[in-house]
Amino acid sequence: MTPRTFLTWILGMLWLPCYVVYDLLHGSVRVFRDILLPGDTVVPAFVEVPLRCRDDLEISLMANLISLSPGSLTVAARHDPATLWVHAMYAKDHRSVLSHVHTLEDNVLRATRPEGVPPRPDDLERDARGERR
Repeated sequence: MTPRTFLTWILGMLWLPCYVVYDLLHGSVRVFRDILLPGDTVVPAFVEVPLRCRDDLEISLMANLISLSPGSLTVAARHDPATLWVHAMYAKDHRSVLSHVHTLEDNVLRATRPEGVPPRPDDLERDARGERR
């Protein structure tokens, strides 16, 4: 392990709690605003999210952090291949939920893997609404 890789890993571990707090605050404000100003801002969706996580720690950490965030909930998880089914209250479209979960996954993998984060998968088998082709 090079010093640069080690430093990136340490910074990833320090950044993860900061990102989680930001995500909690952002979700709380969004839900609070929706309670105070009821309207048509809630657009619920179930989304199947393929993960790059390999072991039980990474998958369970992802599932718990998603459920911890206000406005989202992990409904189910599968280990092989690693997949989460997420219910999101504020889903503009399928890609926005995927993007949010993959951003969280980037931060989790940066904190748990010293070797670095693998590239995001291309979800080419789905259309804009998130349905399989």
